[in-house]
Amino acid sequence: MIEYIPQQVTNAFLYFHSAGVSSEELRPFLPQLQENLPNTYIWAGDGVISGAPLMRQGLHYGDDAKHYWFTFPMQDASSPESFARNAEAMGATLSCGGAYVNMLADQVMARFNMPARKVVLAGFQHGSSVALAAAMMRRRDPYANTILFEPYILESYYLAHERTPLPNTMIVCIDNQHIRERTKRWINIETDHEFSAMGMVTRAITVQGGDDRLDSAMMNEAIAIMKQFSPRTARVCR
Repeated sequence: MIEYIPQQVTNAFLYFHSAGVSSEELRPFLPQLQENLPNTYIWAGDGVISGAPLMRQGLHYGDDAKHYWFTFPMQDASSPESFARNAEAMGATLSCGGAYVNMLADQVMARFNMPARKVVLAGFQHGSSVALAAAMMRRRDPYANTILFEPYILESYYLAHERTPLPNTMIVCIDNQHIRERTKRWINIETDHEFSAMGMVTRAITVQGGDDRLDSAMMNEAIAIMKQFSPRTARVCR
């Protein structure tokens, strides 16, 4: 787990990693975050865990190197069809993860006397799915922004069937040119457009170049969003 507590706290950045890794995924970007966001509480935890993450392939916990925030309920997670057939089960799985994240966020808000609008959830790839689930569950006192690095649409099909309006949280989809073009080739969609069609408030940011990994240019876009929080209301932590 990674936790950075500045002397003065104005807002919080809670990060959820992708599959097969741990909170260490965020560590290369810590100097960049701390330099540009000196009053931001930064947290990255290690998720509840699966190997593939498919069912019946073994669950892992503790010191195992394979960390994840949920387990796919289907046996074949490689096609849009398999996700569509299992939308309800995927929704139930992500709702459990989202409820945990919201409980964690409530603790952070109480700790620093901070409103929900100053808590930004963020995640990379599948980690973005659990951040999105938490944001869409928070209909009362919603987050102002939730940041999805390379958001995945397949795990989010269940949100198309929600029968009440989704929160007005701004869902910021951040990717690079390589990732956006790869997603279009893979399942022929643009994820932010799909989210908008489901009733989410979305914004898309695509940086130039890049490869399959989270990079500094993508993180800089997240930092620019976080900078909107004024340090004038900082709480001194002792």
